[in-house]
Amino acid sequence: MGIVLFRLDERLIHGQVVVAWGEYLKPDRIVIFNNQIASSPWERELYMCCVPPEFQASVYNLEEASQKLSNGVFDQEKIIALVDNPADILQLHKKGIRIPEVNLGGMHYSQGREQILPYLYLANEDKDIFRKLMQQGVRFFCQDVPTADKKDLKELL
Repeated sequence: MGIVLFRLDERLIHGQVVVAWGEYLKPDRIVIFNNQIASSPWERELYMCCVPPEFQASVYNLEEASQKLSNGVFDQEKIIALVDNPADILQLHKKGIRIPEVNLGGMHYSQGREQILPYLYLANEDKDIFRKLMQQGVRFFCQDVPTADKKDLKELL
């Protein structure tokens, strides 16, 4: 088992994750890997309140995440893992965490970003990180909800 979906979504826990992906994958736990949220009790509580009771939820900073992933802590559970930016994926990769496939579910418009898909806007720095990780064997697929078509990021860049 382990991670059944590793998703990059700036909103982290929200309806698409909980309702669409949660119903589709039926995870045991939803985990956020994020330094800021892990260090802020009120933000952590806010996100935990968004998770329905049928799922467990956790928040870890990137160092804790890499330790838990390396030690197989999640191997006996079905996990949806969430990050909110490409740099965090790169940091985990540099710590030796091999994530074979990442779902890109939502990087929204902001100045300096180019639209790739209706739910995916990327800055040049984002593209550089994705290309670097792809060269190291990480696959990225774009799919906001499970019923949508799955698109390979490599073909869109």
